[in-house]
Amino acid sequence: MSTTTMARADVLREASLIICGRREGKTRSCPSCLRKADAAIRHASGPELNTALVPRLADIICGSAGHPCAMCWDKATTLALELRP
Repeated sequence: MSTTTMARADVLREASLIICGRREGKTRSCPSCLRKADAAIRHASGPELNTALVPRLADIICGSAGHPCAMCWDKATTLALELRP
């Protein structure tokens, strides 16, 4: 496996745990959160952090069509802050 693939796998794993609900002892996310993490990473990997990023990530996580819950806003903010280069 290449370094780039390994780095992406690590980022995907970390993002999916954040989305699924990161807690001590939890090492894997559910399949649904893994799919959401892939979409979230694609949106978060742009060159700059813009004002639309966190709301879009919250929508991806919550699946709310524009009305994410507070927990998903928190998860989106964590993703934007922790997973940005």
